[in-house]
Amino acid sequence: MPLYIQSIFVKNKYGILNNKRYYYYKYVIRIDYFWVMRAERQTFSKEERLKSRKLINNLFDCGKIIHHHPFKVLYQVTKSESFNFPAQVAISVSKKNFKRAVDRNYIKRKIKETYRQNKQLLYKELDKINHKLYFFVIYTAKHDIDYRTLNSEMKLLIQKLNDKLNQF
Repeated sequence: MPLYIQSIFVKNKYGILNNKRYYYYKYVIRIDYFWVMRAERQTFSKEERLKSRKLINNLFDCGKIIHHHPFKVLYQVTKSESFNFPAQVAISVSKKNFKRAVDRNYIKRKIKETYRQNKQLLYKELDKINHKLYFFVIYTAKHDIDYRTLNSEMKLLIQKLNDKLNQF
Protein backbone atom coordinates (compact mmCIF):
# COMPACT_ATOMS: atom_id res chain seq x y z
CA MET A 1 0.00 0.00 0.00
CA PRO A 2 1.55 3.35 -1.00
CA LEU A 3 2.19 6.04 1.52
CA TYR A 4 0.66 9.47 1.06
CA ILE A 5 2.43 12.27 2.90
CA GLN A 6 0.94 15.72 3.18
CA SER A 7 2.66 18.54 4.98
CA ILE A 8 0.57 21.40 6.31
CA PHE A 9 1.02 24.44 8.51
CA VAL A 10 -1.31 24.65 11.49
CA LYS A 11 -2.03 27.82 13.42
CA ASN A 12 -1.18 26.93 17.01
CA LYS A 13 -1.40 29.74 19.59
CA TYR A 14 -0.85 33.40 19.48
CA GLY A 15 1.32 35.63 21.63
CA ILE A 16 1.26 39.36 22.17
CA LEU A 17 4.34 41.44 21.48
CA ASN A 18 4.23 45.24 21.22
CA ASN A 19 0.40 45.18 21.28
CA LYS A 20 0.26 42.93 18.17
CA ARG A 21 -0.84 39.34 17.97
CA TYR A 22 1.65 36.91 16.54
CA TYR A 23 0.55 33.43 15.62
CA TYR A 24 2.88 30.53 16.10
CA TYR A 25 2.69 28.01 13.32
CA LYS A 26 3.76 24.47 13.75
CA TYR A 27 4.71 22.22 10.91
CA VAL A 28 2.60 19.08 10.86
CA ILE A 29 3.04 16.09 8.63
CA ARG A 30 -0.06 14.04 7.96
CA ILE A 31 0.49 10.49 6.81
CA ASP A 32 -2.28 8.44 5.23
CA TYR A 33 -2.40 5.12 3.47
CA PHE A 34 -4.50 4.80 0.36
CA TRP A 35 -4.89 2.62 -2.69
CA VAL A 36 -3.69 4.00 -5.99
CA MET A 37 -5.67 3.09 -9.08
CA ARG A 38 -3.30 2.80 -12.02
CA ALA A 39 -4.87 4.57 -14.97
CA GLU A 40 -3.79 3.93 -18.53
CA ARG A 41 -2.10 6.92 -20.07
CA GLN A 42 -4.16 8.30 -22.89
CA THR A 43 -1.55 9.73 -25.19
CA PHE A 44 -1.20 9.96 -28.93
CA SER A 45 2.52 9.79 -29.63
CA LYS A 46 4.39 10.13 -32.89
CA GLU A 47 4.95 6.38 -33.09
CA GLU A 48 1.18 5.88 -33.19
CA ARG A 49 0.81 8.09 -36.27
CA LEU A 50 0.94 6.51 -39.68
CA LYS A 51 3.48 8.49 -41.71
CA SER A 52 5.11 5.98 -44.02
CA ARG A 53 4.27 6.64 -47.68
CA LYS A 54 4.88 2.99 -48.45
CA LEU A 55 2.30 1.81 -45.89
CA ILE A 56 -0.22 4.48 -46.93
CA ASN A 57 0.11 3.53 -50.62
CA ASN A 58 -0.26 -0.12 -49.62
CA LEU A 59 -3.45 0.77 -47.73
CA PHE A 60 -4.99 2.49 -50.75
CA ASP A 61 -3.94 -0.35 -53.06
CA CYS A 62 -5.00 -3.43 -51.10
CA GLY A 63 -6.54 -2.26 -47.82
CA LYS A 64 -10.05 -3.12 -46.69
CA ILE A 65 -12.72 -0.43 -46.30
CA ILE A 66 -15.28 0.33 -43.60
CA HIS A 67 -17.89 3.05 -44.04
CA HIS A 68 -19.38 4.54 -40.91
CA HIS A 69 -20.77 8.05 -41.20
CA PRO A 70 -18.94 10.50 -40.94
CA PHE A 71 -15.87 8.29 -41.51
CA LYS A 72 -14.43 6.10 -44.21
CA VAL A 73 -11.65 3.85 -42.91
CA LEU A 74 -9.04 1.99 -44.90
CA TYR A 75 -7.33 -0.64 -42.76
CA GLN A 76 -4.94 -3.53 -42.97
CA VAL A 77 -4.05 -6.12 -40.35
CA THR A 78 -0.51 -7.43 -40.15
CA LYS A 79 1.62 -9.57 -37.88
CA SER A 80 4.64 -7.36 -38.48
CA GLU A 81 6.72 -6.28 -35.51
CA SER A 82 7.97 -3.17 -37.30
CA PHE A 83 6.13 -0.74 -35.04
CA ASN A 84 5.86 -0.67 -31.27
CA PHE A 85 2.18 0.16 -30.81
CA PRO A 86 -0.74 -2.15 -31.65
CA ALA A 87 -2.12 0.38 -34.15
CA GLN A 88 -0.97 3.25 -36.32
CA VAL A 89 -3.44 5.80 -37.64
CA ALA A 90 -3.52 8.65 -40.15
CA ILE A 91 -6.35 11.17 -40.36
CA SER A 92 -7.50 13.15 -43.38
CA VAL A 93 -10.16 15.78 -44.04
CA SER A 94 -11.14 16.58 -47.62
CA LYS A 95 -10.07 19.91 -49.09
CA LYS A 96 -13.07 19.68 -51.40
CA ASN A 97 -15.51 19.87 -48.46
CA PHE A 98 -13.53 22.26 -46.23
CA LYS A 99 -11.68 24.93 -48.17
CA ARG A 100 -9.95 26.61 -45.24
CA ALA A 101 -7.00 24.83 -43.63
CA VAL A 102 -8.12 26.15 -40.26
CA ASP A 103 -11.38 24.19 -40.53
CA ARG A 104 -9.62 21.02 -41.68
CA ASN A 105 -7.10 21.21 -38.85
CA TYR A 106 -9.83 21.81 -36.29
CA ILE A 107 -11.74 18.73 -37.42
CA LYS A 108 -8.55 16.63 -37.48
CA ARG A 109 -7.75 17.78 -33.96
CA LYS A 110 -11.20 16.69 -32.76
CA ILE A 111 -10.86 13.31 -34.48
CA LYS A 112 -7.40 12.75 -32.94
CA GLU A 113 -8.78 13.59 -29.52
CA THR A 114 -11.72 11.18 -29.84
CA TYR A 115 -9.39 8.45 -31.09
CA ARG A 116 -6.96 9.11 -28.23
CA GLN A 117 -9.73 8.71 -25.68
CA ASN A 118 -11.18 5.53 -27.18
CA LYS A 119 -8.16 3.68 -28.55
CA GLN A 120 -7.88 1.37 -25.53
CA LEU A 121 -10.95 -0.51 -26.81
CA LEU A 122 -9.07 -1.25 -30.02
CA TYR A 123 -5.76 -2.03 -28.30
CA LYS A 124 -7.34 -4.67 -26.06
CA GLU A 125 -8.76 -6.48 -29.07
CA LEU A 126 -5.46 -6.30 -30.97
CA ASP A 127 -3.59 -7.69 -27.97
CA LYS A 128 -6.00 -10.65 -27.82
CA ILE A 129 -5.41 -11.67 -31.42
CA ASN A 130 -1.71 -10.68 -31.35
CA HIS A 131 -1.85 -8.64 -34.57
CA LYS A 132 -0.92 -5.09 -35.56
CA LEU A 133 -3.23 -2.73 -37.39
CA TYR A 134 -2.64 0.33 -39.46
CA PHE A 135 -5.52 2.39 -40.75
CA PHE A 136 -6.40 5.65 -42.42
CA VAL A 137 -9.44 7.62 -41.24
CA ILE A 138 -11.06 9.90 -43.83
CA TYR A 139 -13.68 12.39 -42.67
CA THR A 140 -16.46 12.34 -45.28
CA ALA A 141 -19.14 14.63 -43.84
CA LYS A 142 -19.84 17.90 -45.64
CA HIS A 143 -20.16 19.94 -42.44
CA ASP A 144 -18.50 20.10 -39.03
CA ILE A 145 -19.96 17.77 -36.38
CA ASP A 146 -19.97 18.59 -32.68
CA TYR A 147 -17.53 16.83 -30.38
CA ARG A 148 -20.04 14.60 -28.55
CA THR A 149 -21.44 13.18 -31.76
CA LEU A 150 -17.95 12.67 -33.13
CA ASN A 151 -16.92 10.85 -29.95
CA SER A 152 -19.90 8.49 -30.05
CA GLU A 153 -19.35 7.79 -33.76
CA MET A 154 -15.66 7.05 -33.09
CA LYS A 155 -16.66 4.51 -30.43
CA LEU A 156 -19.01 2.82 -32.90
CA LEU A 157 -16.30 2.84 -35.55
CA ILE A 158 -13.85 1.17 -33.18
CA GLN A 159 -16.50 -1.44 -32.35
CA LYS A 160 -16.92 -2.12 -36.07
CA LEU A 161 -13.16 -2.50 -36.42
CA ASN A 162 -13.14 -4.89 -33.46
CA ASP A 163 -15.85 -6.98 -35.13
CA LYS A 164 -13.78 -7.17 -38.31
CA LEU A 165 -10.71 -8.10 -36.27
CA ASN A 166 -12.57 -10.97 -34.61
CA GLN A 167 -12.94 -12.56 -38.05
CA PHE A 168 -9.15 -13.08 -38.23
